Amino acid sequence: MKNKIQFIVHAYETDFYGVVSNTRYLEFLERGRYALLHKVDLPVEKTWQEDGVMALVRRAEIDYLAFARHEELLELETWVDEWRGASAVVHHVLTRVSDGATIIKARQTMAFINRNSKATRAPKSYLEKLRAPTASE
Repeated sequence: MKNKIQFIVHAYETDFYGVVSNTRYLEFLERGRYALLHKVDLPVEKTWQEDGVMALVRRAEIDYLAFARHEELLELETWVDEWRGASAVVHHVLTRVSDGATIIKARQTMAFINRNSKATRAPKSYLEKLRAPTASE
């Protein structure tokens, strides 16, 4: 399951020269992850209440390939793969709509925890709604 969102860069997300601050890209990744979860009806609080499981960012890797500027329209594509028991990897590709330039490529490793803050397997709801079908399915 892939999801795309578009958004405009706001002034408060940039430095004095109108270039997006490196730290803001982490916030963009969260926008993409939350949009994906909401698209498949898995809001964070709902999963916590119903399954007793929460996904936390354990690691973030970002390759900065170009820069974005104030008032540019960006598109963020987000999907999940690499399921490994108590973790999964969320991938992101951020592009500039005007010329299709790739701004960043990123990966977030998510760790699933239960109500006792212990590592736990990804809930069935995540696997059913976010896992890409295999060739045999």
